[in-house]
Amino acid sequence: MAATVETVTRVGPCEAKIRLIEIRDVRERKRKKIIQRAAELLKEWDQKSLEPSEIEEKIDTDIKLGEIIKWGPEGLPAGPNVESDNDLIIVEGRADVLNLLRIGIKNTVAVQGTHIPKSVIDLAKNKERVTIFCDGDRGGELITKELMQLVNVNFIARAPDGYEVEELTRKQMIKSLQNKRSTTESSEKPGETSSVMKKNVTETKLSKLLKKLKLKNQSIITQALKTIPSGHSIGFNNKLEKLFDLTVGELFEEISKYSKTEFIIIDGILSKRLLTLVMNMKIKFIACKNKEEELTIPEQIVVYYF
Repeated sequence: MAATVETVTRVGPCEAKIRLIEIRDVRERKRKKIIQRAAELLKEWDQKSLEPSEIEEKIDTDIKLGEIIKWGPEGLPAGPNVESDNDLIIVEGRADVLNLLRIGIKNTVAVQGTHIPKSVIDLAKNKERVTIFCDGDRGGELITKELMQLVNVNFIARAPDGYEVEELTRKQMIKSLQNKRSTTESSEKPGETSSVMKKNVTETKLSKLLKKLKLKNQSIITQALKTIPSGHSIGFNNKLEKLFDLTVGELFEEISKYSKTEFIIIDGILSKRLLTLVMNMKIKFIACKNKEEELTIPEQIVVYYF
């Protein structure tokens, strides 16, 4: 064939000289492409395939997802027995309800934040026993404190320090619920810190912070912390003269009018938005319930959580 091709002397009306440079097997090139694509598909399939333990976990999760319901006018995540069971367990979020379903606990409801829905308050009134199962962090403490003021709570179960209920293993959840403490138990029991001692420790910490700011009349700040209305904010100048008493919602709109503010007390959460508004002011001290996650506080501002 090579010799025949090379004897061609004309192509159409033109004279031509043809020389065969190389002979390639196109079948081999196709085979390489097929092998390469097959390797890619196998690699992708291997990455997506599940181990036996992962398959079991996924089946378990899918079953529990089928059991979780939307309850009440707010559509709160809850277990299927939240209304029929005489006991009620209140948790923070949807993932907590799912995790408890893994160990067969179906009488749960999630409040979805620090604002407690009225439907949960009404539901708790009709239960024989109410248990709070909270995260082992400051957020869990805040929700527990809020619930204690609104609901007749019988028991408090808590995740280990630094853990959330949704992160707990089956063994950890069972242990935490077994170690729940009654709200009627005396806080003076051996191994527990009394409420009086906790209060003294908190007041000592506040006193040290205010002393660091060279504040002589600390009683004005401590009294404001004790009497601040729910959802309000109070501001003082460097002479501790009260400049404003506003709701937290009004504070965002009005704070710029009080440029001489140096001390702020907030019955709420310190947010990035509020911190940005006060950055250009002479704020020295902020007292609040909590702060947004990953919020960086400037060195010139002292923050106290109460």
